[in-house]
Amino acid sequence: MPLPAEIAGHSIAPGGPMRVVAEIGLNHNGDIDLARRLVDACADAGAWAVKLQVFDARELLVADAPAPAHVRAASLRDFFAQFELQPEAYATLLAQARARGLVTIATAFDSDAVTLLQGLGIDAFKVASGDLTHVLLIEQVARTGLPVMLSTGMSTESDVWNAVDWAVGAGARSLSLLHCVSAYPTPDAAQNLRAVATLAREYKLPTGLSDHGMGADAALLAYAQGATLYERHVCLPGTGAIDEPVSSTPDQLEDIVRRLARAHEAMGDGKRVPAEAERPNIIPSRRGLYARRALPAGTVVVADDVAALRPAGALGAEYARALIGCRLPRALAAGDPFEPGDLGTPPRGRG
Repeated sequence: MPLPAEIAGHSIAPGGPMRVVAEIGLNHNGDIDLARRLVDACADAGAWAVKLQVFDARELLVADAPAPAHVRAASLRDFFAQFELQPEAYATLLAQARARGLVTIATAFDSDAVTLLQGLGIDAFKVASGDLTHVLLIEQVARTGLPVMLSTGMSTESDVWNAVDWAVGAGARSLSLLHCVSAYPTPDAAQNLRAVATLAREYKLPTGLSDHGMGADAALLAYAQGATLYERHVCLPGTGAIDEPVSSTPDQLEDIVRRLARAHEAMGDGKRVPAEAERPNIIPSRRGLYARRALPAGTVVVADDVAALRPAGALGAEYARALIGCRLPRALAAGDPFEPGDLGTPPRGRG
């Protein structure tokens, strides 16, 4: 049985609107007041959800852990420690987010963080790309029964299958996959946005994009590939945010939200029917069948007797073959439109 495709009662199923997740991450600089300003900025920009990161540097890194390519620090553990917030700070931020109408999502990096966030009533968990092979963390998050988003940066198909199996086996209630390239920032040529559609096709789960690169362009391209989740870091200008190179300002995020809403309207439902906006043009633009010359009653219609002209008349141009060869039951003047009643009985002897 398919897993429910929803988070906090909001559908994330294919074909739905793109849900924009504003990632605060480390951009609060360890300052709760800045974090609160970021929550308000995300809400003002029209984000659907806000996402936090919760970790204990001692549970995340060995003492002499090497820094990744995008970080310069003598001690990576000390570097991450400066971004830790106290439990009461997370409670304050989540309450503020809910008051602003935001769905609340968090990346938990250790067991205590999972327990804390579940107790605070988080709406969904995200598993970071770096933890896609962390079976114990994935299983613990899944056992909460809350929706789980798995980020797939740096992964192989085998890694993704394993993570999905672990989450489903541990009871994940709702599961989605985010295409991600774990390079900060991601070069345009490395975006590989077609992987969004690949994830949806191969794993039959809702998909999205965790964007470390192109911003609005990537959001729209991912949406066109079937994504319904879009995650983007957000920072306030002039705050020295560590993730500023892969972040959008609130104004830029608002622009992304607006573009995605417009794109969703433009995509429609996919049914091939006339749009309301074009219905007034159907009759003026389509052709009807008209008599080229005066035709007495009893005339057997030949091709040269028929003109296909705009506007569409009582007998549309699609009936031309059916009309040719019929004996007219009435007389027509030159320029008169043919009517359905002119599709009379073929002349005697016609096969």
